[in-house]
Amino acid sequence: MHYYQFNIADYRKDTVHLTPIEHYIYRQLIDWYYLDECEIPKKTKLVMRRLGLVSEFLENLENILSEFFEETETGYKHGRIEREIEIYKTKAETARANGSKGGRPKGSKNKPKKTQQVKNRNPEKTGSKPNQEPITNNNKKQEKEKIPFVDFWSAYPKGDRKSDAEKKWKSLNLDDQKLALSDCQTRYQETEKQFIPAAVVYLNGKRWQDDPVTPSTKFGGGQFEPPRKTIGAFPQ
Repeated sequence: MHYYQFNIADYRKDTVHLTPIEHYIYRQLIDWYYLDECEIPKKTKLVMRRLGLVSEFLENLENILSEFFEETETGYKHGRIEREIEIYKTKAETARANGSKGGRPKGSKNKPKKTQQVKNRNPEKTGSKPNQEPITNNNKKQEKEKIPFVDFWSAYPKGDRKSDAEKKWKSLNLDDQKLALSDCQTRYQETEKQFIPAAVVYLNGKRWQDDPVTPSTKFGGGQFEPPRKTIGAFPQ
């Protein structure tokens, strides 16, 4: 085995009393056991040499072997590692068997596909809204073709409340944007800025749908005189 799972909590619980050299010896023996998938040899000199230990650490090695391994006629056996190697071999054998048959068995063709359940009690929370109009390709195309806000802002004669106007502009459809852009360039040509509504007011009120402004008697530097209400024959 070239890979095995290492449970740090389990290891520390059982080895908290070990010295640093004993930790090294135990970990090296574990790796050796998994890699070769066999017991640790009883030949102490061979084990010492493979672990790179000198004679002064012989007692530490013997302590680890006696505490964590079971001595048998063929070598030192580790119960937990033996069980994991057995599981590994069983899985490997199953994989080889499936490979010889052309791969892992396929599931039943008649098995129903899993579908995601959607709760309809509160459609707002599930993300689906009843009677919602589908987004068509025409809608997407129109969104891409919308007129940039900067075009309207540069054409409108009075610049204030820009952020509000931009939000409203982006919410308009393409046809309304075209009408608004064309109308605002002509509607207020001869009107003083102080009498021009804010851009967001113009957009919210859809002023481009109003009747076109016609010149009347000018006063105050060119402003059109607003229509006056009359009562009888007397202007108010």
